[in-house]
Amino acid sequence: MRYIDSIKGSLIALVVFVLVTFFVPGKGPSQDIELILTISTFLFAIFAGFIISRSVGKYSIIKASASQEDALFLSLYKTSQLIGEGFSKKIRELIDSYYIRIYDIYGTTKYPYKENLAYFMGIWDEIRKVKVAKNPQAYGRMLKLMSDIESARNAASSKSRERLGKGRWSVLVILASIILFSIFYLRNQALYSQVITVLLATTLVLVLLIIRDLQNIRGTSGGVIVESGQEIFDIMGKPRYYNKYLIKGGWYKVPKGIKEYRLGTHRPGEEPKTKFVRNKK
Repeated sequence: MRYIDSIKGSLIALVVFVLVTFFVPGKGPSQDIELILTISTFLFAIFAGFIISRSVGKYSIIKASASQEDALFLSLYKTSQLIGEGFSKKIRELIDSYYIRIYDIYGTTKYPYKENLAYFMGIWDEIRKVKVAKNPQAYGRMLKLMSDIESARNAASSKSRERLGKGRWSVLVILASIILFSIFYLRNQALYSQVITVLLATTLVLVLLIIRDLQNIRGTSGGVIVESGQEIFDIMGKPRYYNKYLIKGGWYKVPKGIKEYRLGTHRPGEEPKTKFVRNKK
């Protein structure tokens, strides 16, 4: 099922609310409804503001940790070249598999840490096979990089597991429903009242969808997070990798200008099946 982001979702809501104003008449002013609207709006603003603040903080930490992890893996690959070509090729293939797994599960799992742990531990196994005397400085550097990568992985994974529970979502939806009922009840037949009601209702839905996007690690920087890791493929001389079903689902997209890339034709979690895609000029 295709993911509908906050902008598209609010546009759909706008159309629905416009239709509602045509077929469901308002009742006009009511002191009781106005009081309910005031209280529910106040509570919603406080609760939604608190959740958005925490979600933005979580999103920022995940974005910073992912960028740090990408930079550290790049440094690890370049450092591995100081050990020898054979060793560097093994590290290259493990990093490649590691990132392919990331882009197979991006945004679709609550436990990303475990999903690609085997490849990360595989890198540790290869480093342990290196003879320290061959290049002690590079060896020590790789140990430090692996430790830093583990810290970044932990930070991103722990934050990505933080989700709103059903109870908090229920409170948000109940308050939003009360507000929607109130503003549609209070509207009159004047054009300004109809327009303001539709705009307020659409904005309310937009706020809810923004909270959902932040919970799902979506937003204006979502593509930046993905493309930061994709650049590692470029540097390692590997074609970029995207999953067909996550592209269709709207989780990420292939940027314009990418001439060739690998496309995973398997669903997330299934046995990997990849084909090479060359874009037409």
